Amino acid sequence: MQDVVIIGGGPAGLAAAIYLARQKLQFTLITKALGGQTLLSSEIENYLGFHMMNGEEMVEKFKEHLNDYKDHFTLMKDEEVTGVQQIDGGFSVITKNESALETKTVLVATGEKHRKLGIPGEDAFYGRGVTYCATCDAPLFNGKEVAVIGGGYSAMESALFLEKYAPKVRILTLNEALMGDAILKKKVESSDLIEIIPNAKTTKILGDTFVKALEYEDADGNTQSLEVQGVFVEIGLVPISDFLDLVKKNKKGEIVTNEHNETSVKGIWAAGDVTTVTEKQIAVAVGEGSKAALQIIKYLQQQED
Repeated sequence: MQDVVIIGGGPAGLAAAIYLARQKLQFTLITKALGGQTLLSSEIENYLGFHMMNGEEMVEKFKEHLNDYKDHFTLMKDEEVTGVQQIDGGFSVITKNESALETKTVLVATGEKHRKLGIPGEDAFYGRGVTYCATCDAPLFNGKEVAVIGGGYSAMESALFLEKYAPKVRILTLNEALMGDAILKKKVESSDLIEIIPNAKTTKILGDTFVKALEYEDADGNTQSLEVQGVFVEIGLVPISDFLDLVKKNKKGEIVTNEHNETSVKGIWAAGDVTTVTEKQIAVAVGEGSKAALQIIKYLQQQED
């Protein structure tokens, strides 16, 4: 039986891994993609000591640090956890490939995934004009007019990244105005290439082989049509917690934790964006993952006494 299984390889999970490895604990880190949502960030300006970098560059730094301890733990990449069960002395972590890892403790750091619109055409044109990642797919839309659906931080960040490629970027937001970071908002509103369409509820995505247009309801409830070749959905994120039924969650599906990152089940901790922590930021996730790891170390030491 291992000491710990970390589920998730974003900033919270990676930070925890550094602490656990330094204690020479026996653990496994399971992740679908090392870096998590950080990989999708186009510009990071608020991480102490790094000034300015993109998400891929930051994840490379994380990997380099983690690589210093590669002989002290097991890394399972391209893998998903489908369930966690309680067993004598700890837990059994079940993966998609049907392997089961027995462990004394579990740290859940799975983060979040993109929320869908749930409208006609969204699934049909996914990968053919519909995308959830501007930093991944923007170059594919070079010279094409695109729409960003959403009105918060991620929508503004995506629009600013897309204007490097698209001759026209339209932001469709349900609200009367953009919401969130004031600096980003000022950049968006001062751009000649970005148009903001307020009070717009996107209702349908149209096309043949690829996206050609979208429909939305305006403030008066009238249906409007907009010709675009790309639709970037940026309406927020939802926690990746469906696989875990043992612990208490809120209505959003976020795992409820206390100030020690403990969940409602003894032996299971959670950290980062998958939890009820109020701010979903890389720096916060790193801190939460570190804090959770320290609590796990203390718990395991107490079990040995």
